[in-house]
Amino acid sequence: MGGHPGKMLTIGFVVSGVALAACAARASELRVTVTGVRSDTGELLVGLYENAKGFEGAIAAAEKSGLMADRNRLVGVAMRAQPGSQQAVFAQLRPRQYAVIVLHDENDNGRLDADAMGVPIEGYGFSNNVHGFLSAPSFDAAAVTIGDADENIAISLTYPLPISPEDRLDYDQFKSLEPSQ
Repeated sequence: MGGHPGKMLTIGFVVSGVALAACAARASELRVTVTGVRSDTGELLVGLYENAKGFEGAIAAAEKSGLMADRNRLVGVAMRAQPGSQQAVFAQLRPRQYAVIVLHDENDNGRLDADAMGVPIEGYGFSNNVHGFLSAPSFDAAAVTIGDADENIAISLTYPLPISPEDRLDYDQFKSLEPSQ
């Protein structure tokens, strides 16, 4: 082996440097388990967001255009709903904070349906299982930090409570007392 020791040493440093760079740039995966899916009607829409602007924009547009048409979303998944639990895996994620929104679009119209007061009438959930007070949670509240290791999170869907016939009657009577416009 009569090569040049200087060249061999340089090649060794280059290979070592590439190996270290590959380790430092390791991409992780986020496994999202959605629990409490109540039926097999419609589909689950899962959106992954990497900043507050995208997350808040998705919430604002959920009733109009849904999550799948969202240009601020990092990645999205749509899958047929199955009762119980389902999983989505997001791979090749850089270390940083992410937030997840899940909608159970039971009527397959591509968006979150809500009543006249803006209260969702289909299932929904956020990473960290956070809930806002009279609104959706913030990105910071829902954020999950992804580092060099893979992460697993669970999101429990929230569904509206059914309105009892008595409550519906009370509401209708109350509405009939309002002065007409």
